[in-house]
Amino acid sequence: MKKLCISLVFILLGAQPAFSQCSDAGVCSFHSNDNGIFRRSGVGIDYLNGYSGIEDDIHYESAKIAGYYWFTRETNIGLMVPLNRQRGRLGTVQGVGDILVVLDYLINDHPGDLTMTGESSSLLTGTFEATSIQIGGKFATGAVNMQNLPLLYQNGLGSNDLLLGIIYSAAHQQKFDYDLFEGGFTLQVPFGIAGNSYDSLERGIDLLGRIGYQYPILHSFGLKGEILAIQRLTKSRIHHFSIITTETSPDPIGTETEFKVNDNILQINFSGSATYNIQEDIFFETGFTVPLLDKKMNYDGLKRSYTLFASVNYHFK
Repeated sequence: MKKLCISLVFILLGAQPAFSQCSDAGVCSFHSNDNGIFRRSGVGIDYLNGYSGIEDDIHYESAKIAGYYWFTRETNIGLMVPLNRQRGRLGTVQGVGDILVVLDYLINDHPGDLTMTGESSSLLTGTFEATSIQIGGKFATGAVNMQNLPLLYQNGLGSNDLLLGIIYSAAHQQKFDYDLFEGGFTLQVPFGIAGNSYDSLERGIDLLGRIGYQYPILHSFGLKGEILAIQRLTKSRIHHFSIITTETSPDPIGTETEFKVNDNILQINFSGSATYNIQEDIFFETGFTVPLLDKKMNYDGLKRSYTLFASVNYHFK
């Protein structure tokens, strides 16, 4: 069974790209750990290179180190640590981003059908299915006020977020190997305000719906596509700070203005990638992500006109 499963696995947090309207450690990185189908622990590293677009002209780079471990048949825990760098006209900021931790619990699974291949040997074949629920957190470990630059240059989002999700995945036997389908929903609820010198941000709640499919072209090679729809359920709030002086009062006076951001527009992204099985337990993935419905504002540093990514992952157990 292990040999059949190598090229099928959607990797945990680390293997997914930084989709264009999402936090690198948020709903778009939050999905089933190893699908819950094959129950293999693993580690991996991803490199992502994104661009905000000409208006802000910021290049975003991230190396995401991730790992997850199945400590029972139904439960696993995952951790992702991003190392970020943002380069633009105003300067460069780099450092640790917001760390993500997720607990995944299988509520229903069908681990294939047992087929006898001899008098004393057997093989799991047929359809593999799994449904899991997740609970996790994005923690505000990334700096939000380095070098006195705006929030869209910073390593983190400044909030501790609760993440709740449900994922369904299924694998079916094809000519060369198994295909893989995955779909689900994730809710991201931020707590706290990013304390940046320019603007303090109180982000709204996000709901993500995703559907993806991977097909084995050859024994060691596969193609994958994924659509993500992101709806902001509540508007974000920005607290803008400014210092003014007047003729009657030459001493600087600090003022604060609060306004809601009209950012509750549906956002849709497409991701395409190719996977290659380097060795039995090591495989490589590379691809791209582009927005189909673009985000107009980049106040939070999450807008991308494109993202390119590559990852290497090792599975054990």
